Amino acid sequence: MAKQFVFRLETLLKLRKQREDRQKRVVAERLRQITRTQDEIRGLEWQIVGQVSAMRDEAAQPRLDAQNLAKNRHWLSRLHRSRLEADAHLRLLEARLAQERAVLAQAARDKKVMEKLKERQRERYLQGLDRQEMIAADDLTITRFLFNRAVDEAATT
Repeated sequence: MAKQFVFRLETLLKLRKQREDRQKRVVAERLRQITRTQDEIRGLEWQIVGQVSAMRDEAAQPRLDAQNLAKNRHWLSRLHRSRLEADAHLRLLEARLAQERAVLAQAARDKKVMEKLKERQRERYLQGLDRQEMIAADDLTITRFLFNRAVDEAATT
């Protein structure tokens, strides 16, 4: 019985698969962070809209409170500043995501190279087994032919 095919670089292939899986998790986490930041931006936008609406309603009142108006303007400017900070954070996350996706693509290529190498070596191994089986079958056929010929010659003499 022939030996099983053994890929000598199996450990390296496993490491490459682990590296790719780890990088997939990194990219997924970065996507979650981007989604959270986008949700935060949407929330800030709604707060800004609500604050502007509240300030308009207050401005429509016949009597204005200067202290309350200043407080509302300060809060609105704080919301705008938070929105700008969130936008900057989002751009940073997207830049990191692009880098991490490039690393993921490289990890996937490295793994694919190892998988192709394994498959080629396995094919070569199977072809070698087929060749050995063919040689053994040819030897058996030749031996049988020679034996039958010797038996025929012995019977004719």
